[in-house]
Amino acid sequence: MKKILFCLICLLFLLSLSGCKKDKNSPQNQTIKYNLESEPKTLDPQIANDSSSNTIIVNIFEGLTRTDENLNIIPGVAKSWDISDDGLKYTFYLRDDAYWSNKEKTPVTAHDFVFGISRAIDSQTESPKANVFYCIKNAEAINLNKKDKSTLGVTALNDHTLLIELEYIDKNFLYYLSSPPFMPCNKEFFYSTNGQYGLESSTIIGNGAFKVKTRYGWDHFKSISLTRNENYSGEMVPIPAGIAFSIGKDMSDSLALINNGTVDAALLTTDKVNEAKNLNLPLISFKDTLWGLTFNTKDALFSDTNIRLGILKSIDREYTLSSIPNYCYLYNDIVIDNMQTALGNFRDICGSNRCIKKSPDAKDSFEKGMQDLNIKKLPSISIICLDDPTVKNIVSNIIENLNGTLNYYFNMEALPFDSLMKKAYSSNFQIAFIPITAQSNSAIEFLKIFKSDNTRNIAGLNSIEYDRLLEQAILSEPEKSMQCLISAEDYLNKNAIFYPLYTQDRYFATSKKLSGVIFYGYSFGIDFFNAKKTK
Repeated sequence: MKKILFCLICLLFLLSLSGCKKDKNSPQNQTIKYNLESEPKTLDPQIANDSSSNTIIVNIFEGLTRTDENLNIIPGVAKSWDISDDGLKYTFYLRDDAYWSNKEKTPVTAHDFVFGISRAIDSQTESPKANVFYCIKNAEAINLNKKDKSTLGVTALNDHTLLIELEYIDKNFLYYLSSPPFMPCNKEFFYSTNGQYGLESSTIIGNGAFKVKTRYGWDHFKSISLTRNENYSGEMVPIPAGIAFSIGKDMSDSLALINNGTVDAALLTTDKVNEAKNLNLPLISFKDTLWGLTFNTKDALFSDTNIRLGILKSIDREYTLSSIPNYCYLYNDIVIDNMQTALGNFRDICGSNRCIKKSPDAKDSFEKGMQDLNIKKLPSISIICLDDPTVKNIVSNIIENLNGTLNYYFNMEALPFDSLMKKAYSSNFQIAFIPITAQSNSAIEFLKIFKSDNTRNIAGLNSIEYDRLLEQAILSEPEKSMQCLISAEDYLNKNAIFYPLYTQDRYFATSKKLSGVIFYGYSFGIDFFNAKKTK
């Protein structure tokens, strides 16, 4: 009898091992692998402003709303909501089973959202996204220290009911609520971190589908490991067991890394797109990058508007852009498509084709600039650009236009991408043919690239008039704000600060085995909630 019992125990043990082996490849036991381009600067949602940080945040936090794979708004912590007839009051009804990822399983309440939003608009927080909250009643005035924080139009009616009152109707409001700045923040935990909130795995708690592993979960500049949050109980159940993020891995051979399973998805350089298509890898693309000419306005010669205008008025766009790189599209405006304002899509309201056109007075403008600067002979002038055959052909066409119209000789300096951008950001150039990439779908944020104090302001523009237009756009009601934004783009055109040529798609590739990942444009991150791999 003992022998039979022993055999049965052995059989059950072997069956359990077989079951474990079988379950190993089930989606619920899988870990998704992805490389972050850089170390996340912080996991504090109210402060984070880079792609790596946002990718972690959208997986370890959940807002009042979420977005599905088609970017439609769906319930998040809020199971439902009501909107008043005038569109200015939103009442959110929170799930009563939403919890933080700590051991105590602390409930997520309406008070956590009040505290999170209050932190974001507090001027001392210095949130880079504070202006996104300005549609909320008194948020702008509080951020500018003109009103007391108690006047904020965000109220916890009880633990599970939140009222948000708006200053004006904003068509994008429910979408904002799914983004990192609007994530909740637990007040007690926040103050317990003594100023270190979001900087270590031990100083962050989330309420999302995943959490940073407690021990060795964040090995700075090397890796971040997320595991499923056992406290999460949303309407849907997250699929993977976790996400393993490497940080700063060499991704120059990204497709090989996908094929050998080192990563399950990757951001591609343009030269890899055709190869990815030939391999039949799934691709996701976003039009969030604009290529064009800009001038170093800190340079003595190109500080003169007439010099810049003379150059741009010499360019024959049709001839210059007779060929453009793959996955690029001719574009005649500075603010790219799908940039949003409180009134809707910027380009739909503003119209298109507003860039400087070729003009017979190009040489007159150029010579007027030389007179302004009191110079009779030009120094050597170079256009730096990407060392790519198609790009070099475009620049060659531009130089041909300039030499023919202005009777001065211009040079080309072709560089690898990293060297090109390093020169541009160090203001070590005269004219640059470079890309600018949107960090969000906000027209204001895109135009702020050229603001005097913006570190991404490659042109080096330092204009009180331009800065004032953007400040008025942020502080004004929607109609006046829109007019200020239109005037700001017109300023960049009329003063020859940036000359748009074409937009470029930004591509992500995934393994054929991977599905269910949501890639957000504009550095908003990547959501792995529904990610799964097949054998």
